[in-house]
Amino acid sequence: MLVTYIFRIFKYKAIKVMTYTEQIKKSKRVLGLINDLKDQEVLEFTYGKGWKGEPNVYTLKCWKHKDGEISYSVWTNFSGMNVGSLSKTRVNCYTYDMMSQRTTYSFKLWEMEVGLTVTNTDKQ
Repeated sequence: MLVTYIFRIFKYKAIKVMTYTEQIKKSKRVLGLINDLKDQEVLEFTYGKGWKGEPNVYTLKCWKHKDGEISYSVWTNFSGMNVGSLSKTRVNCYTYDMMSQRTTYSFKLWEMEVGLTVTNTDKQ
């Protein structure tokens, strides 16, 4: 019985958890790219994997209101979420469905893979 218990302890591997300071360091580049967006600019990124194992592609859009306040939204092909807050390590998003049910999600900045595609969405 003792031998089985010791085997089970050594069988499992320890998972290294990232500290908050490490999360901030890894998130700094992506946060800088998001903060540098101007009105009507778009930043594409991948986050996580879909059910086929392919990376999910998202688009972060920047909007400037008449009073000068900037807001963001995150979109996939057909649906989007508003960005409620932008912290040092996360993008906190929310949306409401047709029954006024609020749904939230928090994107981890250090897990985002950002390409070099920053485009302007102005219609000319």
